[in-house]
Amino acid sequence: MWDTRFQGDTYFYGTEPNDFLKAHAHDFVPQGQILSLAEGEGRNAVYLAQQGYAVTAGDA
Repeated sequence: MWDTRFQGDTYFYGTEPNDFLKAHAHDFVPQGQILSLAEGEGRNAVYLAQQGYAVTAGDA
């Protein structure tokens, strides 16, 4: 199912981070390390990295 969903050239969920993460990213330790699981196309991990966090992201 997931291979079919993500096989196209467009982003299924877009490129902006989810609203909850965007609203609460300031709660993390500045310049800290973050483990981001179930990352899908990586939009949240990219956002966090752009904010200066060291991000390790994974997905099945």
